[in-house]
Amino acid sequence: MRHRLVAVGVFATAVLALTACGTQTSGSASGTGTGTGPTSSGSSAAADSDENVAWIDKVCGASLDVIKTLSTEPALDTTDPAKMQQQFAAWLGDGSTAVDGAVKKLNDLKNGPHPDSEKLATSAADIFGQLKTALDKAKTGVEAANPSDPASIAAAFTQVATDMQAVAKVGEDFDGVLVRSNLAEAEKKAPNCKAIDSGTSASATPTS
Repeated sequence: MRHRLVAVGVFATAVLALTACGTQTSGSASGTGTGTGPTSSGSSAAADSDENVAWIDKVCGASLDVIKTLSTEPALDTTDPAKMQQQFAAWLGDGSTAVDGAVKKLNDLKNGPHPDSEKLATSAADIFGQLKTALDKAKTGVEAANPSDPASIAAAFTQVATDMQAVAKVGEDFDGVLVRSNLAEAEKKAPNCKAIDSGTSASATPTS
């Protein structure tokens, strides 16, 4: 059962990394993002200006606290099913609160220097919103499980992993947005984005 909980953190981290910044491998014009939409008319040179680097750094920074929260395996008392249930539900609740904070930061970034700033910030906020919904649903499901019934607990925890995978699929659709907006190069220069891509977010200080 414990390995399922670790998987939840991995799924959530993957979602947030995809949401905040495209992967480094998507930095070319041949990126594999599955989303569709118009290509920005802005040039690559303008897109990786200092202003755009600073802006995309804040977009990535909005997710760092969330990644730190959800990539940290919850401390669970596996000898006490009822207590373990409460601890896991609390961890999910902490994640939901962190995601809510990220959404608020992203909404504040809609008025950015790039022509697609509003579209990008809105897309990221929407995906974070779906993650919050999934976390809230998962918390409700875990709290509703019967701690006296191991099968009930196992089913609730498995559903959490399933829900996180569904959100990860949505995050994949965001992966190509930075490429289509010519912001992949700016993302490579932004410290918070590099922290996410290198997996060092837990020790990074978010830029708000």
